[in-house]
Amino acid sequence: MGVQKSVGNLIVHVGPPKTGTTALQRTLFASRNTLIENAVLYPEPRRKNAYNHGDLCATFIPYQDAPRMMRKRTEAEYTQLGEEFSQSLRSQINELQPETIILSSEWLALAYNAPNAQKLFSFLDSLGAEQVEILLYARRPSAFFLSASQQRLRAAAQFAPIFEWNVNGLIKGFQERCPSYTVTARSFDRQSLVGGSIVSDFAERYIPQCRNTLETQSITQKDNHSFSPEAMVVLQEFRRLKLPDQEDIFTKSTQRLIGKLEQIDSADNNPRPKLKPGWKDYLDYGDDRPLELRDQHGIIFSDFDYGRLEKGDFAPRPENDVDVADYVDVDHERLTETVDTLARTFWSPSRRNAVWIQKLASKLNSEEQVRLPLWRKVSGW
Repeated sequence: MGVQKSVGNLIVHVGPPKTGTTALQRTLFASRNTLIENAVLYPEPRRKNAYNHGDLCATFIPYQDAPRMMRKRTEAEYTQLGEEFSQSLRSQINELQPETIILSSEWLALAYNAPNAQKLFSFLDSLGAEQVEILLYARRPSAFFLSASQQRLRAAAQFAPIFEWNVNGLIKGFQERCPSYTVTARSFDRQSLVGGSIVSDFAERYIPQCRNTLETQSITQKDNHSFSPEAMVVLQEFRRLKLPDQEDIFTKSTQRLIGKLEQIDSADNNPRPKLKPGWKDYLDYGDDRPLELRDQHGIIFSDFDYGRLEKGDFAPRPENDVDVADYVDVDHERLTETVDTLARTFWSPSRRNAVWIQKLASKLNSEEQVRLPLWRKVSGW
């Protein structure tokens, strides 16, 4: 089924990850009715509880290379999702006849160098828009690293970003692969963003008539949780001890632990992690890419020493890079208290979890402080 009427603008927001993508997507999704009244279509996803258009990755990314979230499904289900959303998108365009279409998924950023990316671009061209714009936001390297590495711990023991910081490569890749598109990069920096937020910044640039609605709606949206340093250590050790052969695979047991750790952090006012100075220095000043980003694309990060990069004063890479504690400062007293809380509460009572907690306590040299209750020692639940 083809699209019957030419669309004026197609905006393809590709993230990348950890640049406020979720906040923007949830706000746009929650504001769909107002957007439609203003001839703007933020297409309704096919997946239950979805608020973005990640299903489009099935149009150009083979199943074995698909984002880990999509690999929860079978290959047939993955392919079907892409086909169904593509058809649904065309139907929504034909029914609503919008002047502007907004698509958003950080997984679409993978198209900058994917072997089959032309399949995605051909699909976008088929929607009949007069202008297509690829939009991405650039975050300070050190802030991106910490946030993206936390995200990875949700399904892995490895403390490393789920997506490499490569804004320069993203821009160049999209410019080379789809030269007829406009490629726009903006700074994900509070001092640079209109209104200090990605929602206000996006709205003012693309749909100013809807800015008030989006800003009001964004207040009600839940932010992604940031783990405390101690919770990060616990998550990493849990994955190492219990799931060593399941890297980048989501599990129910990990999700239960995350839920309990979020409760513990919330009760303690959500302590936020900070990178150790050596790592922060290296991530921000280890090479000249931020300088290139400024000079070629006008992306500026606040409180950033560009003069240092201009002089070629690059920071060395720290030696230790395995444990969470190599990257961030950890309060060992609070860590012991966290482990003790896990041992004494019914977050997931089973003998296996008792063994895991004992091993973690042993590694912390805190066996005397973490005393397992009787039900954990004998329970067969």
